[in-house]
Amino acid sequence: MKKPVILICVLLVSAVIIFSGCVSEYEVTEPPKATPTPQETITPTPTITPTPTQTLDTIQLLSGPTWTKNSKVRIKDVSISDDGNYVGGVSTRKAIIKTPTGDLLTNIVWSKAQFICVSSSGEYIGIADDDFVTLYDNNGGKLNSYNAGGTINQIGVLDNGNLIQGGEKSPQLSAVGIKGNEVWKWEPGISNAKVLAFDYSTSGQNLLVGTRDDRVYYLNSEGKYIWFKDVSGEVEDVKISDDGEILYVLTDDNKIHSFDKYAIKNWEKEIDINTVEIEISSNGSYILTKPYNANDTFSFQNKVYLFDQNGNVKWMKHMGSNVGVIGISDDSKYVVISEDRDLKMYNLDGDDMATYHLEDQYGMFFVCLDMTPDASKMALGTTNSLLVFG
Repeated sequence: MKKPVILICVLLVSAVIIFSGCVSEYEVTEPPKATPTPQETITPTPTITPTPTQTLDTIQLLSGPTWTKNSKVRIKDVSISDDGNYVGGVSTRKAIIKTPTGDLLTNIVWSKAQFICVSSSGEYIGIADDDFVTLYDNNGGKLNSYNAGGTINQIGVLDNGNLIQGGEKSPQLSAVGIKGNEVWKWEPGISNAKVLAFDYSTSGQNLLVGTRDDRVYYLNSEGKYIWFKDVSGEVEDVKISDDGEILYVLTDDNKIHSFDKYAIKNWEKEIDINTVEIEISSNGSYILTKPYNANDTFSFQNKVYLFDQNGNVKWMKHMGSNVGVIGISDDSKYVVISEDRDLKMYNLDGDDMATYHLEDQYGMFFVCLDMTPDASKMALGTTNSLLVFG
């Protein structure tokens, strides 16, 4: 998710006063044994109307990639800035970073690169390599390197340059500033807890964190614990709306849990197929699901669901082949799903809009996807290439 930074200006009689905040380091206490939340009730989530945006020429968009880079090996992760000008992808040994003025970091050989994240503005790029996360500016200048002490499961980069990492060693979640200083750190307080996934609202004002002890935690922008919830199984994925009001958790028993920011449960939905990932529109109005590889399940089915914010099925698609990547635009107008070699775009009603068939020279199938908020530009990793559309 891409998060703009907001400046609040107050006009007085004869002067303009600009207020700015600063981030300071805080001590983080362990969570209490009981969750300090209101009584749980099942309530419908208020209906959200997506903000209209300009209509895309989806057929032109998927007519073919506008930029390609062969990596010879699988691209493991991709990221793109909000304007689409900065694109990054990583394989185990190499990073590919496309900018308006050229490619960056082409001469670096990584030990075990796993993740890449480009900030919304494109000003900063973070790369997770083995136990380290490294931050660069968009000219390729190295700003800092931070040792997380163990396996890293996810990273994120805010527009202020703070790099957030979540992993399996203490501190399980931390934010690192541009100068390499630890802005804040958070530990669940349980010895076997590991951060499996996290997501953050605009400018990192709030974070939703899933841990291996079958819990989700809600934190503020300073890494302060607000509340936690026990869920029915191990956390597979978490998502939070841009305003921090709507929270979704996917667990390994194929259930989606919806909470509000006060820890009140909106609803819970069990999916009839193994599901490993969810994507949401920026306001949380729709949830898209990705099934597990059908060849490895008892059902031998691939179903992709689109749910509304109240847990109702808007549509479901039976996919004939394995689903590689999924995505939904911020305004919910465009849904992207790859089926084997085919990359497809649908409208909100599930109607086919355009298809791109992956050519042999670009790999066997799609592995990862990131796109601009309006879906006008997309970065895709395959088994041997980084592709940019739009």
